[in-house]
Amino acid sequence: MSKIALFILVAFTLIALPSCRKVYDFIHDHPDAHDTLCRIQSISSVGPYGPLAKYIISYNAKGDPVTMIDSLRGFSGTLDVYFRYDRLNRLSDLMSVYPGNFGAVAWHKYAYPRPGFITDTAMFYDTGDIRGPSPIAKNTYSYRITGFSQDAHGRIIKTWSIPNDPPNTPELQSVISYDANGNLPLPSPDLSYDDKVNVYRTNKIWQFLYNDYSRNNVVKIDYYFFTNYNNFGLPLNLRNLQSYNIYLFGFYNTSSEADIVYTCSMPRGPIDY
Repeated sequence: MSKIALFILVAFTLIALPSCRKVYDFIHDHPDAHDTLCRIQSISSVGPYGPLAKYIISYNAKGDPVTMIDSLRGFSGTLDVYFRYDRLNRLSDLMSVYPGNFGAVAWHKYAYPRPGFITDTAMFYDTGDIRGPSPIAKNTYSYRITGFSQDAHGRIIKTWSIPNDPPNTPELQSVISYDANGNLPLPSPDLSYDDKVNVYRTNKIWQFLYNDYSRNNVVKIDYYFFTNYNNFGLPLNLRNLQSYNIYLFGFYNTSSEADIVYTCSMPRGPIDY
């Protein structure tokens, strides 16, 4: 085969791969891998009579989320979320804000004192002050410090409560383990995992915030509800599992499902799913 023919064959293969690539095959062998082909464009919490909340998500140039804005303006009690990153592209701040306001109700500041360990200093405010609270604002009514230990794949495996007053030592709060399939233990025999790509694997920020590095999605056998997937193996809708203390993207309400829209990168340009 000539060099020109070989080049054409390789080029054709690279172009064709994304449309038929099975992301799960790759992620199954790489616990720290992410599906960078698709970003979540919006996620809606849907009840019997329509959407209760709809987060519209925007991203920075590196592909990490910078805002999650509820387009229904907090109808179900949701808060808008803003993200900041440091010069190493690590999450440095997360602020939860009442819709239409400018002051944080909760402000998380993240630090990375050593490899494999993250601290979260969470400050809570009694009002969404439009002037914007700071770590030394007078209206800070409480704060807590949490530590996270990570394994070699970057997954959170231990959570620590760190006293506000040194030299008291951190107290271990929880130990997290994953099974041979790379999934968290299930809280009920009524639940199982599908064989598709976990929605949180579209970005490492989602995995960290919701502390779920599982390879697959939690589903419940229900003959009245069927999960649909896009061409990349990502769920387009998931059943609400609030009764099992599973809150997808932190939705605390009585919705029946979450509907997800993605923007996926294809050779011919982005396509919405």
